[in-house]
Amino acid sequence: MVNREHRACAAERGRNEGMNSAVKCVFCGTNTAERPAAESATIRCDIREFGDETFTVWRCAECGSLHAKEPIDSERYYRHYPVKLQRYDFFFRALLRKRMGILKHAGLKSGNTLLDYGCGSGHFVRYAREHRVRAEGYDPYSEEFGDPSVLGRSYDFVTAQDVLEHVDDPHALVDDLKSYAAPCGCITIGTPNADAIDLHHPLDQVGPLHQPYHRHIPSTAELQRMASEGGWWVVEFRKDLPANSRVPFANWAFLLRYSKSAGGYLDALCDPVSSQLNHILARPSLIFWGLFGSFFSRKNEMVVVVLCPFLTLA
Repeated sequence: MVNREHRACAAERGRNEGMNSAVKCVFCGTNTAERPAAESATIRCDIREFGDETFTVWRCAECGSLHAKEPIDSERYYRHYPVKLQRYDFFFRALLRKRMGILKHAGLKSGNTLLDYGCGSGHFVRYAREHRVRAEGYDPYSEEFGDPSVLGRSYDFVTAQDVLEHVDDPHALVDDLKSYAAPCGCITIGTPNADAIDLHHPLDQVGPLHQPYHRHIPSTAELQRMASEGGWWVVEFRKDLPANSRVPFANWAFLLRYSKSAGGYLDALCDPVSSQLNHILARPSLIFWGLFGSFFSRKNEMVVVVLCPFLTLA
């Protein structure tokens, strides 16, 4: 949890920042006209193409969830979204290994069917197929995985990692994910954790807040409430990021600090390897974080695992 005294001071100086009109929390329904935002801040875009643009993020005073205030043209911002440039290399596979471990702990076995909703580059789909999982991926901004026909089937496992916070209607997304699950199916949802995000912390502004792409970030209570609606059973809840492995240079603490040192841009992680190596060697502190960063997780991400209720089988 972010230090309470620090949050209180930050809230006091940023309470009305960019909050000239009333807005509503999509999770608990609280309207800022009736109960003002607990705090707000102006956050710069952490993607180079739009690095001169800023956006307002506010925290709901009732549930603590975070919200982007200004509407955006999604087509404009996602047209060259850098996730398409992710390399399927040793380090990225180390991050995928931990994500796969969460699913295996929930019962995933070879031969099971899996849907990766919002799969981005599709690397997790490839990784799952290598482990003999019958995996499909869907992402409306992907040429390779943009076929909506895969949504017409049912799957043993449905996963959505870093997707919920990107949509304008998180409740509708969760309902859709549940509709793709087979009877007795399992769903995993990974998203930033609003409870552990400091609006004024420079590292949180680079990664977890990720403006303007992250539209709504739930608190731990709101995520579990949404996931369990309809009688679904929460069987596991983790306050950590699947992209936080013990493999050197494959941990979130290092990746965020690398991005911050490269101008505060997340897409610096997709730069050529030679450029990245030179950047790291010129900054010895990054070597420390690359080797030991996994031991210093800020726990500002979370994953919930839910099972389909048996009563729906009747």
